[in-house]
Amino acid sequence: LPVTALIEDYFGIRGMMDADALARLMREAPTVNSVNVSLDGSARDMFYAAIKGMPVVSGLALQRVSLANFREAIALLITTMAGIYTGLAAVIAFGVVYNSARISLSERARELASLRVLGFTRGEVLRILLLELAVLTLLAQPPGWVMGYGLAWIMQTNLAGELMRVRLVVEQPTYVFA
Repeated sequence: LPVTALIEDYFGIRGMMDADALARLMREAPTVNSVNVSLDGSARDMFYAAIKGMPVVSGLALQRVSLANFREAIALLITTMAGIYTGLAAVIAFGVVYNSARISLSERARELASLRVLGFTRGEVLRILLLELAVLTLLAQPPGWVMGYGLAWIMQTNLAGELMRVRLVVEQPTYVFA
């Protein structure tokens, strides 16, 4: 069989062929495995009754119901996972900043005490310490963005398989929230 075109497909690896040509190749009678129907709302009940009376019809799927169920399930999954990841990230970030503050405080106890002797108030010394932590946090974000994108690319590349491939899309607002 000659290959006539290649199609970029992100969900599975599929082969497409004209149904009549496939039936001839397999020496089978042409069959129908799905039908897309647009209905007038007033004829819906009559259509359902006719479908129920057909013994060769094995199932009926409503696109709007399937799509609504799919979107609801995906939204719940994404929201749950995003909440879990955000919670873990917040705990880790708090732990890192807290640990950095404790280490900085213990290493610089004499310097900070000297500032107090020079007349700085506790609030001013705390402000200096917090400003230092803020600067370190801001300087750490760009390398974190690069490492996060790299990790996402590695995951996307390694998880790509025959059944599903996912495009890596990172929009600019993502970096604002990071």
